[in-house]
Amino acid sequence: MSDMFLEIIELDDGQIALRRADSEDEPIMRISFSESVREQLEEECIDVAKVMLTAGIHMISDLNVKAAAATDNLDNEFGDDSDYQSRVIH
Repeated sequence: MSDMFLEIIELDDGQIALRRADSEDEPIMRISFSESVREQLEEECIDVAKVMLTAGIHMISDLNVKAAAATDNLDNEFGDDSDYQSRVIH
């Protein structure tokens, strides 16, 4: 599996976004701060967004690991040839 490199960017509308570094596609995640929060945070706004985006990345990674483990458990329980439906979480 190839590595995915991500970059944090500031969009023209002031949102902070995360996207693939090798792509100009739609961002993976976006964070938007109200004007009052931007004024309160001043230059720290980017740092707060970085922490929020990092937390999101970690959560997605954890969910992917759990989903893979659940799939492995289902494969072991039902066998590879069995028909079963994946559980819809949300």
